[in-house]
Amino acid sequence: MDEKKAIVTEEDFGLDELKDRVCTREDGAVVVFNGVVRSKNNGKKVEKLDLQRYEGMTESELEKVKEEAINNFEITDLVLVHRYGELDVGENIVGIVASAPHREEAFEACKYSIDRIKEKVPLWKRETTKSGESQWLDRKRGEMRGDD
Repeated sequence: MDEKKAIVTEEDFGLDELKDRVCTREDGAVVVFNGVVRSKNNGKKVEKLDLQRYEGMTESELEKVKEEAINNFEITDLVLVHRYGELDVGENIVGIVASAPHREEAFEACKYSIDRIKEKVPLWKRETTKSGESQWLDRKRGEMRGDD
């Protein structure tokens, strides 16, 4: 994985590697958010999740989210990784690591980042259940949309 701190990739990632990218000796807090493919959604067993992106724009918007978090919170640094492609249950989808001198700012930056990703980064999730049903999910809540 390259050294950028806003990454859109098909490759899996390790949380320790992300932590090493942002943590300094001055930091007293490192907060991690890790979103993974869950085995059940809306009462149905999930087989896989297909994440699609708008190439170029997804990367650009993720970079903007990173910059917003760094500028809006007193954190040392932040790294964001979001995967795309076909993912199985249990696989990593998104990783966010915020480092800061104090925990409150790191927590706030992490929460802000995942909320902003859901709001503005062009990524779409199509969930396939064990029964073979496949539907697009609502971007913000991860629930199946009723219009498919």
